[in-house]
Amino acid sequence: MYSINQDNLKNMLFAAMATLSLFFLVQMKAIALLAFGSFVLACSLRPSVDKLSKKMKRSAASMIVITLTLLIVVLFLIPIVTISINEIHSFVHKIPQIVDNTVNYISNTEILDRKLIEFIDINDVASKSSAVAGGILDKSINFTMAILDIVTVIITMGVIIFYILNERNLIRDTIILVFPPKFKEKAKNVYEIIEQKVGGYVMAQILSMSSVAIITSFGLIALKIEYAVLLGFISGILDIVPIIGPVIALILGIICASQQGFGIVIVTIIIYLLAQWISNNFVRPLVFGKFLDVHPIIIIFSFLISAQFLGIWGVILSPAIAALLVTLFEELYIKPINDVNIENNEL
Repeated sequence: MYSINQDNLKNMLFAAMATLSLFFLVQMKAIALLAFGSFVLACSLRPSVDKLSKKMKRSAASMIVITLTLLIVVLFLIPIVTISINEIHSFVHKIPQIVDNTVNYISNTEILDRKLIEFIDINDVASKSSAVAGGILDKSINFTMAILDIVTVIITMGVIIFYILNERNLIRDTIILVFPPKFKEKAKNVYEIIEQKVGGYVMAQILSMSSVAIITSFGLIALKIEYAVLLGFISGILDIVPIIGPVIALILGIICASQQGFGIVIVTIIIYLLAQWISNNFVRPLVFGKFLDVHPIIIIFSFLISAQFLGIWGVILSPAIAALLVTLFEELYIKPINDVNIENNEL
């Protein structure tokens, strides 16, 4: 009788600890998402660290893999950034021409036998322009602070990723300690499955974003739209944020295409929609299904729920969160209950 009560007590304590941990995670979601994002990135790098650690210390292997990953990202971004800078430089030089064309259009266009410029209060525009300029200054300061925050987050994530990779076995074994002895082996297997599935999220997301960027860039280049490569790159980056990201990218594309006429604008919209359609119907189901083993419907619901409760970073990490929860549900409930049903049927 005592052993039964003791087992019940252990189960109750474990459930209380799990509930309390979940409560604190919700209350500190920013820190929790930062930690989970670092865990996701670490899981994606772990196979490389495991292979390299056979030839050297794990700390050195972790540092080398992180450094090489950063180097690859930088080398990949250099040509894109170079093209982007050139296109932004070209755009800045054309600003006076764009302003002159706008002024000429306003000065020469007539509506109801009156010049369009007569409908504009110059003094009001001037006063509002100064207010806008002040707002831009304030925004630029806020933007600078945001950049500093991003740099701080990147450095923090780098440190966390290093320790997750370097102390991988210690972290796993420490987590397993909270489980009763009869569940330790199961907990170890579940942890390793979670590592594998969650780690696949990074590669799946990169492939999905790349497909959108490539399709959009080539489509805009075919239309001879200025800043095509930059717009394609922006489209791929913003694709990480569902719904809102593609809409912002589409608006930027329409603005750049508007100088070439209404027909080009329509074709540009079709290109953006085609890129999203190919990504959502072919690329995403394939890569997310392959790397995360999660049905697209579950991923869509994870996007919606994360947008409601976890904000933008939750939306970005929602496929990985979905993979984590689905794995836990399958391994801790679905498989055990089906094993019991099979045994009962055999009996």
